[in-house]
Amino acid sequence: MIEILYNLLFIFAVFGCEKHLHYKMVTVNGEKGCVEGVMSEKMANQLKATFGKCKDVNCIYYRGKIKLPFCCEITGYSCNEYI
Repeated sequence: MIEILYNLLFIFAVFGCEKHLHYKMVTVNGEKGCVEGVMSEKMANQLKATFGKCKDVNCIYYRGKIKLPFCCEITGYSCNEYI
């Protein structure tokens, strides 16, 4: 019961914030790349993401999308220098 209440409070806190595009460098299946998503500053801090977009770090090759629960939709890209 407390878990459900905590999750609801977390959802209301996240949805009440202004959201911007953030990115994070990652390695998936041995391939280095970047993921980006529109999220609040609080969520970006929790995920250790940087304000901006993957294109800013020369990652432009689209690899797919995934939905993160209680967060946002994340888009993945691979980078020029790693291909």
